[in-house]
Amino acid sequence: MSAPAGRGPPSPGAPDPRAGSDRTILYAARTVRGIGAGALAIVFALDLARSGYPPVWIGILLGGSLAGGAAAAFAFPHLEAHGSRRSVFAVNAAALAIGGFLLWLAPGNLAAVVAALALGGIVAGGSDVSPLGAAEQATLVAAVGPRERTHAFAVYSLLGYVGAAAGSLLAAPLSTLPVAAPGPGLHDPVLLLYGLIGLGLIPLYRSLSREVDRSAVRPTRAALSPEGRSTVRALASLFAVDAFGGGLIANSLVVYLFVLRFDPPLAELSILLAVSSLGAALSLLLAVPLARRFGLVRTMVFSHLPSNLILIAIAFVPTFFGAAVLWAGRSLLSQMDVPTRQSYTQSVVAPADRAGAAGYTTAARSSQALGSPVAGGLVAAGGPWIAAPFVVAGVIKAGYDLALYLQCRHRPALEVGEPAGASVGR
Repeated sequence: MSAPAGRGPPSPGAPDPRAGSDRTILYAARTVRGIGAGALAIVFALDLARSGYPPVWIGILLGGSLAGGAAAAFAFPHLEAHGSRRSVFAVNAAALAIGGFLLWLAPGNLAAVVAALALGGIVAGGSDVSPLGAAEQATLVAAVGPRERTHAFAVYSLLGYVGAAAGSLLAAPLSTLPVAAPGPGLHDPVLLLYGLIGLGLIPLYRSLSREVDRSAVRPTRAALSPEGRSTVRALASLFAVDAFGGGLIANSLVVYLFVLRFDPPLAELSILLAVSSLGAALSLLLAVPLARRFGLVRTMVFSHLPSNLILIAIAFVPTFFGAAVLWAGRSLLSQMDVPTRQSYTQSVVAPADRAGAAGYTTAARSSQALGSPVAGGLVAAGGPWIAAPFVVAGVIKAGYDLALYLQCRHRPALEVGEPAGASVGR
């Protein structure tokens, strides 16, 4: 008996409507999470400073937020092996909500702040080191074909930056709203918004089709095959170096550094981060055609390296306007490697290893957590060391670019025809 109209599987070669719907939900979730992360990046370090934490502790706590997100991302493939992917989404969205509410209620209580960060949902550094990011990437790659993969990741990342721009603009006016809160102390409405966003994500993720669970390949013994483990280990080591440099100049720290050096109004900082997010989004429009023309690895390296030279130059600019122009200009180049990196990672491992690859390479970026305390220590030293994080980060990230090119230039992605699962290093 033939299947009823509209109920049977799609014909061979036809797009699966369920995959299209799931892709739209993932795009919407990334945009909403971007709004929360963009707003949080503006106020997080400043709220900690206003609550009495010194620079070193601000760096440690920001590092803790990155470490908590990375630990949860590392656990993602293991949780998925024992439950549905949609449930994993919902649990991590709930953790994001609880973390936001804890920060809103008691930002001056160290135990409450540590508990909020340990849940893994606080993304205040500008880079999406989170379990939800890892889960979204692994789900998105199952909803598109190999030739669409880089474009899908570009759209996914672009929407995240557009959301972050909107959140950055929202932060300054929202932080001044008189919102009633229990008890004395600072209760920033931006932190309340972050918690509410987490709550809203739960039904959004639950609306994903059951195909998301069926497409999740569940390992029987380990989250990665031996071949996938070798490939992911090589990539994760490189990404960790880049992430450590990025942790030195996480968005929340950059806001704090600019306040210490130039003391601009919060509204101007909001505009700057919004412009830089939109610049990053614009660069993503170029990432796909450049990757098709020059390859994923070349696009990653030759867009990223000049941005790190600009980063070094920021340390030597004496005015906020000059530093802001360089920071915004850098954004046109610095994030072009994001969709290409995600696509490359997913293309050089077998389908059964993709969830593990997304989780482990995201977790490898936990080295950002080490960069933030180092930056906090440099700031605490005062004097010219306040600008030192820009120089140190630029040098480290430039070294990563060169190492990535040397190790991966002979390892093309699946889109150009090489079978998945081969070793990255040659």
